Amino acid sequence: LYLNETQREVFYMKKFDFDAWPTDDSIKIKLGAGQYKVAVFVDPNCPWCKRFFEEDIDKLTDIDFYVFLTSVLGEESEELSAAIYASKNPHEAWKNWIMNEEKPKAVAGEAQREIVDRNTKLFDELKNETVPAVYLGNGDGPFGFMTALELVSKIEHLCKNSNLVSHL
Repeated sequence: LYLNETQREVFYMKKFDFDAWPTDDSIKIKLGAGQYKVAVFVDPNCPWCKRFFEEDIDKLTDIDFYVFLTSVLGEESEELSAAIYASKNPHEAWKNWIMNEEKPKAVAGEAQREIVDRNTKLFDELKNETVPAVYLGNGDGPFGFMTALELVSKIEHLCKNSNLVSHL
C-alpha cells in the first residue's frame, strides 16, 4: 500500500480496539481455531459482499469472521438483514442467502431491526463509504472487497512485519 504522509495519518486514525466492538450484533463465522479476527460490514443486497464470502472462503482456516449486517443499500436490505438475524441459526441463514439467494423464512421483530440500525450507525460512525468494509483484528481497515487469498496475504504481512499475532 503506497500512501503519502497525509494519507498514512488518516489511514492509521481509523484503527479500532476490536475488544470494544459490539460483536453480539454480528454473525460469527468460525473457521478453524479462530486465531485471527476479521470484522466485515456487509449489506445482504451487495453483490461484492456476497462475492467476498463466496470467493474461496472454504480454503481459509483459523479466522473468526464477525459479520455486521447493515442496510446501507436501502429499506429492502434492512428487512433482509433483520430476517437473517431473526433466523434460528443466523449463520446458516446468511450462508443460504449468499450461496443460494434463499431468503430466510423468519419474521423479523423490533429487536432484529435495532441490531441492523446499530450496525448501520457504527458503519457510518467509522466513516465507511462502501461495503464490504473489512477490518483486521489489530484495527487495520477499512479495506474493500478482496479475495480470500488477498485477505490471507494481508494477515500474513501484518504478522510478519509486526508483532501482532496475538492481537489478530
